[in-house]
Amino acid sequence: MPNEEDWRWIKADLVWSIKPHQPRVLIERIAMTRRNFFRHGISFDPDFNAALLEQELNGIGGIGFDDDRRLILRFDRINRHLRTSRGIQELSPEIVQRDTWYTFETAGVFYDRSGPAECAYPLINVGYGNGIRQAPVAHDTVAELIEQAGLYLARQLRDDGSFHYGFFPVGHEAIPTYNILRHSGTLYSMLEAWEAIGNDTIAVGVPRGIEFVLRETLRPLGEHAVVVDHANKGEIRLGAQAVFILAVVKYTELTGDRRYLDAARQIGRAIIDRFLDSQTGQFVHVLDGADFSVKDTFRIIFYDGEAVLALLRLYKLDSDPVWLKSARLAFEYFLRVDHWQHFDHWQAYAAAEITRHDPDRRYVEFGLKNALGNLDFIHRRDTAFPTFLELLVATLEMVETTGAVEIDTLNPMSAASLLATAHHRAEHLRYSHFYPELAMYFRKPRQIVGSFFIRHHGFRIRIDDVEHFISGYCMYRRFCSKHDSALLGERAGHLT
Repeated sequence: MPNEEDWRWIKADLVWSIKPHQPRVLIERIAMTRRNFFRHGISFDPDFNAALLEQELNGIGGIGFDDDRRLILRFDRINRHLRTSRGIQELSPEIVQRDTWYTFETAGVFYDRSGPAECAYPLINVGYGNGIRQAPVAHDTVAELIEQAGLYLARQLRDDGSFHYGFFPVGHEAIPTYNILRHSGTLYSMLEAWEAIGNDTIAVGVPRGIEFVLRETLRPLGEHAVVVDHANKGEIRLGAQAVFILAVVKYTELTGDRRYLDAARQIGRAIIDRFLDSQTGQFVHVLDGADFSVKDTFRIIFYDGEAVLALLRLYKLDSDPVWLKSARLAFEYFLRVDHWQHFDHWQAYAAAEITRHDPDRRYVEFGLKNALGNLDFIHRRDTAFPTFLELLVATLEMVETTGAVEIDTLNPMSAASLLATAHHRAEHLRYSHFYPELAMYFRKPRQIVGSFFIRHHGFRIRIDDVEHFISGYCMYRRFCSKHDSALLGERAGHLT
């Protein structure tokens, strides 16, 4: 037992609800529950000698897939945990023959001695946030989430400028793939976090990450250049071009250092000349890295909005009218094919940005439909989906900057619903943060604390997952800071 003076995280749980179950019935219930969404503790005996909290079950992978992809209790993992962490006898194979198992709920408190201010936090004891601290999404809380996630990403940046791409934290298994688009998007979010919080540690390695892209992936093509994704069949993907431009523009804006801007311009010209149809405004999505032929006209909806946003952000910094002209051409295509039906966060960004330059009523209506057409689903969605918050706040920013309340698509009730849904999603995202009181149950808690995870993908932590949580929260904090730092509460009146 470690010396008590060395303890940093201390947690106590008190059982407040117990329900008996026939083992067969409970096993079937577990099999029918979404992965990692079984939110109850289980005791295999009435005296709770062999009881595991919900967080323990998740942390050890105590509920997992069998060979047929059916969710089962993994007694091999449970017994290893009981033996090695608890020092108690393993469960016998006859455990399933018992008459009764028990599910239970707890009320808990967590004491954190790791920071400059020692704090005790009461924990949520019901619903999606079960087991994490009670902390409403107030201004300072959002700032802490952004800072912790930004510092996590900074720790993932290697000396050569690449990232530790991600982990499955149950066994702390590294994700063996890589994606250069997500690499650049992660750099962008680190810059956003630095801008929001001011902690230099978050962004000090960003130039190293940019130079990794330039050194390892950039291919010159005369006056053009393209980012090649060598880890994915050498493809040249529209999104990878666009998101690198976004990272460079953000870096240039924040630092005044223009050394990477020529590369961004070369890539921008490649987007216009190699990916954008000058007649229709339609983008192609993927080129073959071997001969630059079109490999996929369409790959994923994200690429279109990313490309328009990149051209607009480049125009903001560079002022060459070709960037704005090309972005308008592409957005007109979006209008003709009703691209808003994809309800995409990158299109929300693009709509908010293009209406800063041209508040065309059609552009504004597009942005509103892109959000309002899916608002009920966004509000009810049980998984984290961090890009929803980005979509909502980008739309709110467009509403505020364009006076979109005068457009029929947006009535007072719609404006209030946008705002209420943004608040709801901001709180819901918090349930996917690796607070210490949750991280402590996984194999290497100090390596994952402060990050964000995707619960239904085995608590996956990937750099781009964390990226989107950061981006959403940065936008949310910035938007709400304009309104007396009170996160607006129910004050939607000025939007109506």
